[in-house]
Parts: sequence; C-alpha cells; structure tokens
Amino acid sequence: MSTSKSQRLVNLVICLRSTNAYLSAGQIQRMVQGYDDCENEAAFLRMFERDKRELRDAGVPLEQGASLAPGSPAGYRIPARDYELPEITLTPEQAGVLAVAAEVWREGERSARAGGALAKLTAAGIDPGHDVGTTVSVEDPAELATAAVVSEAVADGAVVTFAHTPAGGSEATSRRVEPWWTGSRHGHWYLVGHDLDRGEARTFRLVRMSDVKVGKGRRSVPVPSTDRVLDLLDDAVSRLNPILQATVWAADGHAAELRAMARAEEPHVRFGRAGADLEIAAPLGELSSLVAAQGADAVALGPAELRVRVVSILTAAEEARR
Repeated sequence: MSTSKSQRLVNLVICLRSTNAYLSAGQIQRMVQGYDDCENEAAFLRMFERDKRELRDAGVPLEQGASLAPGSPAGYRIPARDYELPEITLTPEQAGVLAVAAEVWREGERSARAGGALAKLTAAGIDPGHDVGTTVSVEDPAELATAAVVSEAVADGAVVTFAHTPAGGSEATSRRVEPWWTGSRHGHWYLVGHDLDRGEARTFRLVRMSDVKVGKGRRSVPVPSTDRVLDLLDDAVSRLNPILQATVWAADGHAAELRAMARAEEPHVRFGRAGADLEIAAPLGELSSLVAAQGADAVALGPAELRVRVVSILTAAEEARR
C-alpha cells in the first residue's frame, strides 16, 4: 500500500527531528516510509526536493549541513531549538475553556484524540480536572453548549446573561452574572460568579439556565482564589444536594447500582419479597433518582427527606404518563 503525501511528510519530520546529526539524502530515502514508492533515484530526488520546499513553506526549520555519510556533501536535520514551541502556561480559566472545547470535539466527532489533547495538557503540568474542578462529561447537549459559552466568558472576563429557573420553580427570571468558574460536582455542571442584581456570589446549575449570552459588560469584581470559589460551590451544593446517610431496601436480583454503592447490606424480607437493606452515603439528588428508577424493586426507608424526594419523583412521573 502506497504512503500518502501527508503521512510521508510527517514521517520525514519525525525522522529529521529525532537526530542531532545531519542525514544524507540516501539515509533519508532508506529511513522514511514513503520514499520507497519511488521508481528510481531521480524520482526520489524530485519528490524529496518538493517535500523540503513544502516543509519550509509551512515554517518547519529544515537545516542543512555536512553529512557524516562518506562522499555526501550535504545532510539535513530539524534542530530542536528552532522547532519546539516555548513552554505554554495556561491560567485555570484558559485550561477550563480547553477542557470544554475537548468535550465539544468528543461529542461532535466521537474521537479519542480529544482525550489525547487533555492528556498532553496534563503532561505539561496543566490538569483541567484538578485545577478548575472540571470533569469533562456533559450528557445534555444544551448543557454542553451552556458550558462552552460560560467558559469563554470566564476566560474573557465578560458578563453573561441568562434565564434561570430555580429548583422546584416553573418561571424563569433574568440574571446577570460575572462568571468566575464553571465545572462539575457529583456529575452536575455549575456556574459560580458574582450576581450583579443580587450583589453577591451565587451558584447556578447549568441545566437550569437557558438563553445564555455573553453580554457587553466587563468584570468589575475581582475574582476570588480558586480555593475560595470551590468552597463557595461546595457550600451551595451541600445545601441543595446534601450527602445523606440513607437506608434503602432493594429486592434480590435488582438495583445493582444501589448495591454497588452500599457500604453494608443485610438480608431482609419486606413487602413479601426477599431483599436486603442497604446502607448508602450519597448525594440526595442522585440517590433519590436511583431509588425512584427502580420502581417497586427499591424503597427508601430513611431519612425522611429521601423518602419525600423519591415520592415526588414517582408522583411527577405518574402525572406525566396521564
């Protein structure tokens, strides 16, 4: 199978970059996959001349010097000092934008290369998941689009405007926020920033935001330290979605995810069925959704707030089917 031109050029760059010595044309012909397609020496030299010109036109610093090969007057290499990029330093906000951009790429192309890009950031000492608290996983395309807009606004120091529907509410209100951070906690994406209308720091679930736009205003309040911002987020999350120490009954043969979360379980017959009482510590929102999803195969035994949340989910689902 013949080698494509683009692959041949990549092979040539790798070959010339991997040595400090000047390689002769003959050495390059033997070492670079793609030149073996040439019918004769003259065809190789014509192809090699075209490739050298294309690399130089593209800005690759192809250097010529004395080759070590006997009888060869010239050799070639790509010096590291001229080819390597300078060290790149990204702020947490910029790393966050790249993390969201990688997620957009992954969602759009389903490509593993996006993960490779984040791996390169990590290798360079930039960890978006740690530095900005970003877990790059968004299931809802609308939430993904919101995350991208907010991340750009964070990096640019711009104001965002949006409609926000609070938990349990049905009507949205207009909000103007100077965003400090966007990222995830316990599988949900949030925005933390300075609410211009309330005059204080506020946290918003991205899934409850709509019609998100970058406004004309610029940041007027200094951004707190990353640790302070994440403390504000954790405080808000703990109020809206506290970690519960709960007991859930699950029927035998069901609720595998709940069983995997359990710290302890004890066999128990309830409701005329064999099962087990599971001791679980988990956020209220996630745990109530998991229990409700099991229908009659799982029952929240306590605490009371978990039982109330599960009943409300099941009631809403029943009304939606009518």
